[in-house]
Amino acid sequence: MKNILYLFFFFYTLSAIAENGPSFEIIVRKAGSSKAVTKEVYLEDLVSTDRFEGKFFRIVKGKNKEAISFKETDQKIIQKAANVYYHLTLARRFWLNQFGKSSDQKKSTTIRIEMSHQFDDQGQFANDHYSTHFNNAVSIPAGKSPDWLPLEKQKSWEQEIWFRPMKKVESKKLPGIGPNPLTQSLEALEQPFLSYSRNRFNQSLFEHLFYPSYAGNPLWQDVVRYAGTIALTKIIIESSRHADRLFMDKYYYLDTAMIPEIIYHEYAHLMLSDYLELTHSTPVVEGMADYFAALMSEKNKVYNRVKGFSNAAPKNRQNKTRYQHWYESNRFATSDFVLAVLWDVRETIGEKKADKLIFNMRQNLRTGFSSINGDLIDAVIRECENHCKEPMADKLKLYEVFSQRGF
Repeated sequence: MKNILYLFFFFYTLSAIAENGPSFEIIVRKAGSSKAVTKEVYLEDLVSTDRFEGKFFRIVKGKNKEAISFKETDQKIIQKAANVYYHLTLARRFWLNQFGKSSDQKKSTTIRIEMSHQFDDQGQFANDHYSTHFNNAVSIPAGKSPDWLPLEKQKSWEQEIWFRPMKKVESKKLPGIGPNPLTQSLEALEQPFLSYSRNRFNQSLFEHLFYPSYAGNPLWQDVVRYAGTIALTKIIIESSRHADRLFMDKYYYLDTAMIPEIIYHEYAHLMLSDYLELTHSTPVVEGMADYFAALMSEKNKVYNRVKGFSNAAPKNRQNKTRYQHWYESNRFATSDFVLAVLWDVRETIGEKKADKLIFNMRQNLRTGFSSINGDLIDAVIRECENHCKEPMADKLKLYEVFSQRGF
């Protein structure tokens, strides 16, 4: 009887391996930590026995049409393909379970790794002589070539996700990406310092108007001192924004296909694209995708470094930075400010309500023109009015939180 059980277990194991196919090494975050570790997994929903071709995703290299083979000689390509496929499968399951929404179409979604070409809305791929892209990922809108092109050049394509190759770049050659820790610290001190200066000036003005004999200095000196304090404070903070590279490594690199949260982020773009089109990268659009990536990661800091694959700074969903008008600029599309504001909403009105509310918010946002201090805040309040169980009480809580953020 014992031998029969052993035989049964042996054949069951062989059967499971045959059904799942080969195993692959991918990157995951440790539970309760942001540390990245490797894990051996079997991939689900494959429809091919020798390629990264699945029911819902097909992983290709560059502009190729065929899915990457399991026999690919470059093991780095194998690992990237497996990592992307595995985490996209998790992302699809998350969205299906949470919101009843997935990327299911008649054809599986094409995912391109090592894709350095630019996107061309008239032909999908820009010509080879155009400049190439590295160290990022992008979600591509569906489209087709214009009718005026010759028939042999016309084509159509569905939504895709492109993961760019990794390339080491000298940090000093990068544009400012702030806010760096110095800027954040100065911003935190700005309001208390200016409030103190304002109170001192108001006291001096009061003395000059009602008790001139007690005034220690001429009024014009106090006006100049107060105006100079404000100007100097603003200059110092603005200057600190150009010190980003002092807080970075000598080289910057990012292999987006190997970072779990970036994969979740790009899939979130697809799920939000029925209203937030894949044509603009704005603080609001990117912040919405960041929110769901952070939700999936279950970590306070997302996009953390992964040794050998990324040395990029993480985004903190609990960042307490106050609103500044420059956060509206597309230059700050990759900052964590919108992510932190949306996380405030979640912590204020509760997890279940907030997740659905923020998902529904996409219907009230405009892809290329939504502001943070206006459209985003209005969308939160509007959805709360319609769906919060206690809208008046919840709205008051939200107004208080937004006030603390500087809105």
